[in-house]
Amino acid sequence: MAKKVAIIGAGPAGLTAAYLLGKAQQEVVVFEKDPQYVGGISRTETYKGYAFDIGGHRFFSKSKEVEDFWTEILGDEMLERPRSSRIYYNKKFFSYPLVAMEALQKLGIIESGLCVLSYLQAKMFPVKNPTNFEDWVTNQFGKRLFNIFFRTYTEKVWGIPCKEISADWAAQRIKGLSLSSAIWNALFKPKASGGKDKVIKTLIDSFRYPKRGPGLMWETCR
Repeated sequence: MAKKVAIIGAGPAGLTAAYLLGKAQQEVVVFEKDPQYVGGISRTETYKGYAFDIGGHRFFSKSKEVEDFWTEILGDEMLERPRSSRIYYNKKFFSYPLVAMEALQKLGIIESGLCVLSYLQAKMFPVKNPTNFEDWVTNQFGKRLFNIFFRTYTEKVWGIPCKEISADWAAQRIKGLSLSSAIWNALFKPKASGGKDKVIKTLIDSFRYPKRGPGLMWETCR
């Protein structure tokens, strides 16, 4: 008697597992508590005829297998889009990834210099064995930049103090990025000679995105 596989949750992981098991001729049952949507926090909801993503999502992977899976599901409906991200600070919008001359002009020479000095201080006197988000980011960017951007943004998004967020979580979310790598990218816009595996994910300038939002991926997978 063939066995059925039960998967709890119709989020990206659950639906991907179910899809691949189905391709392998395995009978699968997916249990999901939401009576209408699939995709978890990567879903797209509709309100008065308008589509809204739950949180910000972009599709980028260093794994060719993952990229091929997305293409298999959506085909031509998986679009390539230029990134347009901005940081709002001191009543000004800053491009992200950083554009060197723009950042210098809008921050001003004095503030830019203070940020660099703060970074150098963090490099010379780092927090040893950082255990929380604040200490880890301070080691990577300096205390001044942490207070200018990372503290307010992170606490606004996640709703808890940076001291209560794990350093391991920070290392995964901002992997490979520091002030020096951000400045280098802003000045020289390096091309990854080794392919996507050499790219710092938070500095990408384009990404893939489903034609009608990330929920389209999981509704199709459904």
